[in-house]
Amino acid sequence: MKNMKFMYNTNRNTLRLLICLLFMSMTIQAQEIHFTFANVQKTIENGNYYYEADVMIEASEDFKLGSGQVYLTYNPEAFGEDVSKNNSIQYEYESGYILGENYTLPAYKSFMQNDNTANRVSFAFQQGVSAESMTKENVTTIAKPLFHIKLKYADATQDPMIAFEEGEVFQDQFFTACGSMLKSGVKAGFPDCANLPGKQLVNDTYDSSGASLQVLNVEDQNPDTISLYPNPVKDYFRIQGLGNITTDIRITDINGKLVKNLSGHSLDNTINISQLQTGVYFIQIGSQNSQKSYKLIKE
Repeated sequence: MKNMKFMYNTNRNTLRLLICLLFMSMTIQAQEIHFTFANVQKTIENGNYYYEADVMIEASEDFKLGSGQVYLTYNPEAFGEDVSKNNSIQYEYESGYILGENYTLPAYKSFMQNDNTANRVSFAFQQGVSAESMTKENVTTIAKPLFHIKLKYADATQDPMIAFEEGEVFQDQFFTACGSMLKSGVKAGFPDCANLPGKQLVNDTYDSSGASLQVLNVEDQNPDTISLYPNPVKDYFRIQGLGNITTDIRITDINGKLVKNLSGHSLDNTINISQLQTGVYFIQIGSQNSQKSYKLIKE
């Protein structure tokens, strides 16, 4: 009788443990990640036109990001086919982007891009340091920039039609950060994803509506002649290509936060950003109904 009671209690405790582990697993797997586009702009550089945008990520719960892969589709009439093979796309992840984080060593590595079809391209990355080395959860409930894309136009008159690929086979490509290969308690090191893997994240969702370009003008001037000089900049820059007009200037950081507002600024004058931290900013020129945005890098 005692043995039967012992076995009953043991089985009951085992069942409780299994239920608890199952609940924890379901909780992690139920965590949702959501992708959007932000800071979309059409730029010109050395006579070539480019489409630029930030790929943003947010989650239902904060976590440390491990590896991942994103698929994007585009209009081949705008950019040509096989943009990776033809060097028509760039991925950027400088300071301010999640993939640009550094914890003594770069947080992410092994960046790879591939043409999946003639009008679909993928971008993948691997974890560079262990979860213990990361000092914060870098994916949060607030959308943050993951990386930046820059596509060279073959025909700038065409609609770019940039979008996330949402097919079922292309989903669930992201994982939480895996653990350290060093001894327990050591808060540094390279990831050991074979023995201490992260969790696969499912239920990811996408919103491509922010990828659309707005047709904008600035004070009836040709926006394609506008440039920021110098760029990158340390302390002062000037807006060129609009003549000596007076207009409104708004400067936002990479997360869309307004950091400087100049009402009725004369373009004869330089703009002082010496008080801003190093990073990527967006310069919005003109009124709300007639506005153009340009990327500026602060050194």
